[in-house]
Amino acid sequence: MFFTLEDPNAKIHGSRDPLGVQPVWSGFGRKVVTNLTTVTNSIRGFTVLIVSRLLTEKMIAKGISGEQDALSIFLRAEQISSYARYIGHDVGSDIRGIERVKRFVADYGPDVPIQDDATGMILSDQKMYGIWGLYTVSGRVSGLIADGPVGLTDFARDFADKHYWPSLQPSEHRLFKLLKEGGTLRTRKNDPIFRSISEILPEKLTPDEHWFYSETLRDARHVREYQAAKRQPLFAELLKKHTDLGSYTNRAEVTHLAKAARKHDEALAKRLDKIVRLEALLAPAEALFDYLQTCGGQTPAKVANKIRDHWGTFVPNLDEPFDDTLSEIVSISAVGADIGEVMARCDNALSVGAYEEAITALLDWNKLVMAGRNAAPWVQMASGKLDVRYRGQARGLPAGDALLELWRNPYFIDTLKTIALQLEENN
Repeated sequence: MFFTLEDPNAKIHGSRDPLGVQPVWSGFGRKVVTNLTTVTNSIRGFTVLIVSRLLTEKMIAKGISGEQDALSIFLRAEQISSYARYIGHDVGSDIRGIERVKRFVADYGPDVPIQDDATGMILSDQKMYGIWGLYTVSGRVSGLIADGPVGLTDFARDFADKHYWPSLQPSEHRLFKLLKEGGTLRTRKNDPIFRSISEILPEKLTPDEHWFYSETLRDARHVREYQAAKRQPLFAELLKKHTDLGSYTNRAEVTHLAKAARKHDEALAKRLDKIVRLEALLAPAEALFDYLQTCGGQTPAKVANKIRDHWGTFVPNLDEPFDDTLSEIVSISAVGADIGEVMARCDNALSVGAYEEAITALLDWNKLVMAGRNAAPWVQMASGKLDVRYRGQARGLPAGDALLELWRNPYFIDTLKTIALQLEENN
């Protein structure tokens, strides 16, 4: 069984994402990056996930706690790890809840609270927005953690027992007591708990960690059905060779990656081609809908003339056939044939500069998406003019000369680049 990995930032929350593009780019991106999400971009975040599960597993195995205590133990372990990274290794970012960590240190000094309630939580909802909520599914798909709230895979447990547990074992009694009951962490180098956790969380990876996280995170070699991820090692290698790992993805970069991939794997090249073609529609469509939210009370014809003056006679990059990409879009459960049809209308209209028709298609697109959420459209027609009912990210149009390289959606590529960069910096 292959776990379908939903990205926390690719879910539709309330009235966000008026064109419903997040499930679309997510579906296409998942074909090239199988195990990461837009937020699982810290190798040490996965270390905290593994160590917290390891400690929970050992405490249950020794009869110190029960499975019902797993969440509380995990949250406290994450808090200890965060202080160890911030104070012990001077990490000023890359920590979920860093602002509250800093505040607790300022308020309490070297003796900080470790609790599973508001007195110790390092996020307003640490369960949802901390490592437990954001890294668990990705860790499971990557082959690191077992199903359910407790346990690691054999592969990850063997690694953790060999590389992390020897540092933790000397403080086992005190550490388990703090994890079970809560209390105060003394953030001093001579404190056994603080020292043991700090020892396994330096920013520099060991050579064994470099191998382990390359295998599991970057190359996805332990994804449960590796067939689904078999192209990821090549894709990661192409990212390393042909992109700036420290920069955001852009159109020219993905186009070049597709060309480079074609020498090694035609299937990967075609996946990247589809992403390039999809983004050629999504990026200008999203930008145009953002702009429509600033055009209340104007006729579509007047707005279309403004767009033409700004963008020119057509939107570039839409000359390649769209049918193959569209058929895959429609297969995504959150889309369907009706939305696919208006997407195709919008694509065709933008490709020939029929901006009034593009506006109409965008209004229909938004109406269908919002109807699926039992909500009203953001913009509609009233007495022949645009009636803006909800202002989301209302923005001006991007410059016409920016259209050629316009890129707005991540497709999980940026996360893979970030993980690859962290590994390169530690190589």
